[in-house]
Amino acid sequence: MIKIQLKYQLLILLFLLFINQYAQKEQRPFGIKETFHYGFIAPHRPIVNELLEGHTKAYELSFYKNTLGKKQWQQLYNYPTVGLSLIYLDLANPAQLGKSFGCFPYLSFLVTDKKISWEIKFGAGVGYIEKPFDKTTNYKNLAIGSSMNGLININSQWTTRLTDDVNTSLGVSVIHFSNGSFKRPNLGINIFSLNLGVAYHFGKPQEQHTQEMVDRERSWSKNFSIAVGLKEIPPVEGPKYFVSTYSFNLIKTRSNKSSFGAGLDVFYNTSLTHLIAQDSTKKQSSMDNFRGGITLIYSLDFGQFSTLFQMGGYLFAKEKSSGVIYHRVQTRYAINDQLFFNLGLKTHYVVADFVEVGLGYRFK
Repeated sequence: MIKIQLKYQLLILLFLLFINQYAQKEQRPFGIKETFHYGFIAPHRPIVNELLEGHTKAYELSFYKNTLGKKQWQQLYNYPTVGLSLIYLDLANPAQLGKSFGCFPYLSFLVTDKKISWEIKFGAGVGYIEKPFDKTTNYKNLAIGSSMNGLININSQWTTRLTDDVNTSLGVSVIHFSNGSFKRPNLGINIFSLNLGVAYHFGKPQEQHTQEMVDRERSWSKNFSIAVGLKEIPPVEGPKYFVSTYSFNLIKTRSNKSSFGAGLDVFYNTSLTHLIAQDSTKKQSSMDNFRGGITLIYSLDFGQFSTLFQMGGYLFAKEKSSGVIYHRVQTRYAINDQLFFNLGLKTHYVVADFVEVGLGYRFK
């Protein structure tokens, strides 16, 4: 991934775990916000310096809903805002990068509620890069190889209320583009910016719900999941390789907000035999595409959604050029009490391995 993953993973955990409760009586349920970003592409690799020609600009339009605590997780996380943002970016390099567009849902968490309140916004969706790498027409763009990419946005913003319906915000944000090694090259694009926003709230004011918390049962659950994906390996514009993951997890509820556990992973990656074949000292076998590992898990839970942060180590792996430690970040959505949908990213520290999509089953 993504240079952002390790840098901001701890930040995400800290803010979501230690959000305090601040009493608010009522508020308008809906809002619309316009935000202007002014920043730069971070040269996280020397080769990215070749793409830097000026300051980036971005225009973001957000539509959102203020949660009222009708669901327990909303009250636990201090009535966060749920929204959808549309963003247009001028990447300050019309020849090699062009323009960019993005769309992403987000959650915004209130950290402090004072005259100047502090919010942390987390969003993830899809982003379009107008001019990705092309070995004939755009060979200098070695940062990103695909037009369609994953987009991550983190914005720390300070908000001042001007009237009951209007407020302004000043923030610092990072926007990240990556395709998770689906298409090479994939160094990723990181944009840091200052931003200024104006928001307008509308709708009939409604009171926030305050209900007695019902503690979750502190029990262990057994989960099995299967996920699949595609990836490329160097050189660029090579074939796509099939990958799949088979995981068994033991997870225990820690609190109303979080869970922890451990698991076993088996990875089947058809690109590994091609990497091993490049080393004439290694003999090949039918098991070369398999890797197995053990992992530790921490989960932040938001009702039917959970975000899992995992760190694992390979118990067996013939191809070890990326090291023996791996990481996974997953979002799970509970379809019902037993079946869940899974979307995740596997990495080796800051280098993406593949994006995975799958289903899982929770045993009672």
